[in-house]
Amino acid sequence: MQKFTAVEYLKIDIANNFGLDQLDWDDRIEWYDNNEHQMDALVAKAKEPALFYAGLMAMYNAQQGNPIGYPVSLDATSSGLQILAVLTGDRLAAEICNVIDTNQRKDAYTAIYQRMVSKLGEGSVIHRDDTKQAIMTALFGSKAVPKEVFGEGMLLKVFYDTMMESAPAAWEMNKGFLALWDENAVSNDWVLPDNFHVQIKVIDTIKEVVHFRNKPYDTYYKVNQPIAEGRSLGANTVHSIDGMVVRELTRRCDYRPYVVKRVARLVFNSWEPVPESYPDTKDNFMVMTLWEHYQNTGYLSARILDHLNKENFSMVNRCDIQELIDSLPVKPFKVIAVHDCFRCLPNYANDLREQYNRQLMLIGKSTLLQSVVSQILGRTVTIGKLDPDLWKEMMVSNYALS
Repeated sequence: MQKFTAVEYLKIDIANNFGLDQLDWDDRIEWYDNNEHQMDALVAKAKEPALFYAGLMAMYNAQQGNPIGYPVSLDATSSGLQILAVLTGDRLAAEICNVIDTNQRKDAYTAIYQRMVSKLGEGSVIHRDDTKQAIMTALFGSKAVPKEVFGEGMLLKVFYDTMMESAPAAWEMNKGFLALWDENAVSNDWVLPDNFHVQIKVIDTIKEVVHFRNKPYDTYYKVNQPIAEGRSLGANTVHSIDGMVVRELTRRCDYRPYVVKRVARLVFNSWEPVPESYPDTKDNFMVMTLWEHYQNTGYLSARILDHLNKENFSMVNRCDIQELIDSLPVKPFKVIAVHDCFRCLPNYANDLREQYNRQLMLIGKSTLLQSVVSQILGRTVTIGKLDPDLWKEMMVSNYALS
């Protein structure tokens, strides 16, 4: 993974807010260096003028040796497709959304759009932004938006064929979620490896005709009851894992040093007496629960560090806990997360990118998809990956966050 200095991350952030986030890292830095003399004049032309100006002010303060307190922003590149790619071991999907490195910054929406254009010819009447909307929604089971964008003829067929070619396993999993729908379920529930409980109620829309002054009016209200067909499982599964990534990345980046130090002493059998030296039933139960999730999925949540003590440490494997501790950043730091956009002080941006790559790698290595689907179905199923070794390449990805 290519790494940068804090000043270089400020340059990248300024270029991103100008609208150049799809360029390679070096090209963004070069653009800043070439335009440094006229940055103030470019504020009005920036895609995000307020953030662009804030970045400039941070750069000016940094050049004067003043603390800036300004967090740079790094966005996941198509986070929904990234998660589907790592869950299914889909190499082709992983390449176009930067889960694995291809030596350049990829844009999945542009890649799929260009593939469609190559089939249809340069005179085709499709547009990149419309195609992006179709891709984003189709990956979560939508049929309405692709039909709205492409109609119901040849263009729609080319779109579906291109999705299958560009992200075969992710696309099949998307269709698989539709087949998982239980027409008798009133909710779909599962538990993630950090013990976050997901409960999605099945909501039906009921139409009722009411009369007012002898005129009929259609009214609608929501009821929690089974429905024959639903398209929400794929979106809700991916979004729940997206949320876990945010929680887990924040735990790992903004860990409490005294907690990690205490657990490290347990690893090496050299703990010091602590006030909470008596058995804690809640801690013991949580360690047992999180460890069970780890055994079921292969994903160990950093949440376990808060609950380990000398009474319950025998429940876990010493080497696995040591590996978890060793994977944390050298120094903790604050992270601001808004969905798949992550912000931190530029000094820590290398660590932030590394921790995000680690989340993709851990999910890719795990059997998390198998666990979630088994819970939805209420029976154990086995789900393999198209490329079971894909996770081994994810830690060196350059643009998973960009």
